[in-house]
Amino acid sequence: MTKLQTSKITIQLLVLLSLIVTASSPQILATQTPGEIYSDTISMEYKNVTVYAPAVGQTASGYVGVISTITATIQSNGSGRVFVDTLPLAQIDMQGSARLAVKVASALVENDQDCNINPSSYDYFFVIRTDSPIIGGPSAGGIMTAAVIVLLEEWPMDDQTIMTGMINPDGSIGPIGGITKKIDAANSVGATRFLIPEGQGTYTETVYETVTTTWGDQIVPHQVTRNVSDYAMKNYGIEVVEVAGIKDVVYYYTGYEYQVTASNQSISTEQYIDSMKPLATTLLSQSNVSFHNASNSFDETNIPNQFPNYYRNQVTDFLNNAEDALIESEDWFNQELYYTSTSKSFQSLINSRFVTYACEYYNADNQKTYLDSLLKQVEDYYINQSQKAKNAEVNGMISLQCVGAAQKRATEAYQYLVAAKKDHTNDEFFSAFYELAFTYQRSESIGWWLGLTAYFNDTGNVSNEQLENLASDYIDDAQQSIVYSNVILQEIGTSSGLISEAENMLETAKEDKNNGYPAAALFEALEALSKGNLALELVDATTTEKIQSRLERANESASNSISESRLRGIEPLLAVSYYEYAQSLVDTNVETALFYYKYSDLIPGVLTFTGNCGTQSSRYVGIPESNFSVWGHGIMKYKEFFILFAIIGGIGGIGAGILIGSIQSKKEKEKIYKTWAPRSTLDYYKQKNQQFSEGQMPRSIEDYYKKIK
Repeated sequence: MTKLQTSKITIQLLVLLSLIVTASSPQILATQTPGEIYSDTISMEYKNVTVYAPAVGQTASGYVGVISTITATIQSNGSGRVFVDTLPLAQIDMQGSARLAVKVASALVENDQDCNINPSSYDYFFVIRTDSPIIGGPSAGGIMTAAVIVLLEEWPMDDQTIMTGMINPDGSIGPIGGITKKIDAANSVGATRFLIPEGQGTYTETVYETVTTTWGDQIVPHQVTRNVSDYAMKNYGIEVVEVAGIKDVVYYYTGYEYQVTASNQSISTEQYIDSMKPLATTLLSQSNVSFHNASNSFDETNIPNQFPNYYRNQVTDFLNNAEDALIESEDWFNQELYYTSTSKSFQSLINSRFVTYACEYYNADNQKTYLDSLLKQVEDYYINQSQKAKNAEVNGMISLQCVGAAQKRATEAYQYLVAAKKDHTNDEFFSAFYELAFTYQRSESIGWWLGLTAYFNDTGNVSNEQLENLASDYIDDAQQSIVYSNVILQEIGTSSGLISEAENMLETAKEDKNNGYPAAALFEALEALSKGNLALELVDATTTEKIQSRLERANESASNSISESRLRGIEPLLAVSYYEYAQSLVDTNVETALFYYKYSDLIPGVLTFTGNCGTQSSRYVGIPESNFSVWGHGIMKYKEFFILFAIIGGIGGIGAGILIGSIQSKKEKEKIYKTWAPRSTLDYYKQKNQQFSEGQMPRSIEDYYKKIK
């Protein structure tokens, strides 16, 4: 180990140690502490913020609301690593929440035109402390994300706002439980505003009612729906605000807004249309010819149709599907959605080819010989086409997309070929026909995608090493996303088929990377990542309004990503194609539409070697005034005591101010680090609690409130 590496490790250990010590004696809400540490030739700047996070804790008397402190620290000269220390030990979701918080915050900050910070050049530390074991759940994800954002952006946080809510990969705030108990906890630390996930403004409460029956009086429980805002205001005078996404959270905590600059450019540009329309035209023509040939063959072939195998009925279904897909292809072509048209043509071609294979099989003199010959013919064609995909060079961003799409289709063709061989061995010849038809058409589509490179200038440079590293990075990201989503879904008590789909695609990505298809592996990892994320984001999409909100958010984000990519001189051909396909599915298959929006949103980020793309700028508009009611929950009758305490506090504050001033003066003389952060909110709490000098600050939240009482 070099001296430089040793110095860096030493500094990181010092930072982590100081962070743990700070968190072990939490002082106040939203304390921002800056500094800089030097060792030999290395210097590392750091800044931390301590915030409160309400949770549900398990005590001897049952479940209650408790307050945890989270100290988030960012350290310069890092590499994007995330460290988490919890006491008592938390479940795995806290680890996942921290990583996801950093990822979401980084994506937002790095696309802020008014911020020059590179989030990946920092390391991130989270120290979580609570007085009692908390119930598992990712409800701290939102506040952890907000804490990272304010540290990177160098913004102060509001002292009297507290939130609960998980963070979703798309930046939306996900559902949580125990809201009323968390409001109880928020009141104990002086909150005046409480942020909750959108759509969770009501809760159910068990009410016991005495009912008189012929057998006497009985106590009968029943559920009653209550309003969260009414509960918070009536009991504590706390204003409750529902937030949809992390941008809303940042606004209420800091007064800053992220404004997205919408592009007036159409998603389907003239250049995109010039590349996709000829392909759509060719495939539509092929589909027409293939369908009519298959239809004629079917009419002239005697296919058995008797119990137990109604083969002719099955072939009829495939022929009808071919015709339906052909009609849809023509409709989408007329609407100038050319990628969608090609997709429908592809489906029609597969079904027509299946019908043709079935007819040729029953017309053959030796059906076994025909099937053997067909299997070899399709396999030879696959080998020829897949070799083209494997040998295709990736030079820039256009070829990266086209080669990636071609290699991905080669992998799909191979998977169907393997299945066809298995069914052939087991004499499942109808299944083998379909799998061979799919293999052939997928193999043919390899050439389609490789041919699209001729329509664009191959901007940018991509080395083999960069491609390998990108594939590895996104495979890791997808793995983390799937594990995290799976843990949360299990805690909530639900499941999603998207998780298994994501896991299968992730395994395919790993295999392709090992087999020399790095471009395919990259886009397969993106697909797995999209499915893993979406599984979590759909948890609370339980109403038409929420589903529509998800669609609008996904559409807008993907559209902005595509526009940003073009502003950087890169045509996101694949992203545009999948965005277009998502639009065609909105009315018929919402889940698939959301997936393709998410997928198309991620692609431009890969093309620019960053996270999610977006054109946005932050600006300060001010924190909204709170509707906090200090007299609304029984304090009015104690107003005389309140005034008396205020007078006493003012007198005591004069003395405390003199003492603090002398200590501060002494500290200025001994100051050994460079101030790097904005003005700390510590001053606010020193004035608010002037009976404490710096040396007398409580060692825990419990001690703090004992003293101020």
